[in-house]
Amino acid sequence: MNKKVIVTMMLALVAMATAAQKKVSWKPFLKAVEFSEKYFVDTIHVKVEKGAVIVPVEIAGQERHLLFDTGAEHGFWFGNQEDWMKPLSIDSVKASDTNGKKEKIAIFQIPEIKMGRLRISNYPVIVGGRLGDYICGRFEGLIGFDLVSKGLSIKLDTKDSLLIVTDRKGFFDEEAKGQPTVKYWLASESYPLVNVEFPFGSANMSFDTGAIGYGIDLSQQALTYWVKKDKKKRSAIEAVTVLKDTTFNASFGIFGFDADTLIENILHLPSVQMGSLTIKDAYASTANKGIHIGSALLKHASLIIDGPKKRYVFLPHDGTSSITLNDKDVHSQRFVPSDSTGMLRAVIRKGSAAYEKGIRTGDYLIEVEGIPIDDLCTFTAIRSRKKPGEEIHFVFRSPDGTEKRVVIARTE
Repeated sequence: MNKKVIVTMMLALVAMATAAQKKVSWKPFLKAVEFSEKYFVDTIHVKVEKGAVIVPVEIAGQERHLLFDTGAEHGFWFGNQEDWMKPLSIDSVKASDTNGKKEKIAIFQIPEIKMGRLRISNYPVIVGGRLGDYICGRFEGLIGFDLVSKGLSIKLDTKDSLLIVTDRKGFFDEEAKGQPTVKYWLASESYPLVNVEFPFGSANMSFDTGAIGYGIDLSQQALTYWVKKDKKKRSAIEAVTVLKDTTFNASFGIFGFDADTLIENILHLPSVQMGSLTIKDAYASTANKGIHIGSALLKHASLIIDGPKKRYVFLPHDGTSSITLNDKDVHSQRFVPSDSTGMLRAVIRKGSAAYEKGIRTGDYLIEVEGIPIDDLCTFTAIRSRKKPGEEIHFVFRSPDGTEKRVVIARTE
């Protein structure tokens, strides 16, 4: 039997930095937001994908799906303006995404969002961008952290696929007793950061549930900073570095896809501390432009976001006070668009199972289960039909024309 290869497909949604020549304040827009109920609690069935929570809502009489994104300051709607959107009183704002790409974007209000029995009026959203091309219809926009800043506390129950939302202060206090807790603070109007302790130093990071499937991501710039700050830290970094290589960095931002060739370190982190939560057996890649901790944590734990007390409370599914990621292969294999034609190319780490099987970075993905592949969404749809552990037949073609037929197992 052919040796199985684990392939992971990851999509990072990161907070977008919004800037103009004159800083635009969202406070007036958020002030206009109203909730239909007071002193309420509501429970909503949601979809959980790699720890990320996708919430069904009703807008203008139609069911839509929004990702709850702790890494986003504000709401976002992918794609074009729709008839039910209400333009706000400014023209456009210059914005940059995680890749540094800049565009002018428009700000609108959603007149009413029905989320369970709660009605949210006048919710401001940014409209536009091209990230929707890579989301492949899984959701249509984001619910940002601003709703927490507005007065809500939220439980993301990733074990039972529920979202519990309330405006009652202290509602989750009993459930939170004795559980791992992480204090956050707002770096801007509504953008939360947490402090994370690594074996070689600490960092202020975003806990980003919009980084779907990701665990801990660092950057080469961050490692360089630690070494410059204290050269003794070099040995601590070297002690947890398991691979150094030149790699192809692929990043999906709000305004499209970006790629660079850079040096990647893979770090094995036996233990990382975030507040009183211990994250064990984590692997971090430095092939990133930013640093964050993604939704992979919520594959192993539910999360309470306590707005009044500005804290995250983790509820590990196994009842312990820690989360074990064991994500060694999470950065090993990816597929990314190669050009405007939509063809996918593999990004393969040396020493990975895929590499040992003969797949190389730059190989084109030609066919999956006998179906030609010419875009990311076709691949995603075919892959989603398979259950975890089931084999998928792939055909790759190297740049020199060599055809490679391999069998790859879906892992999740």
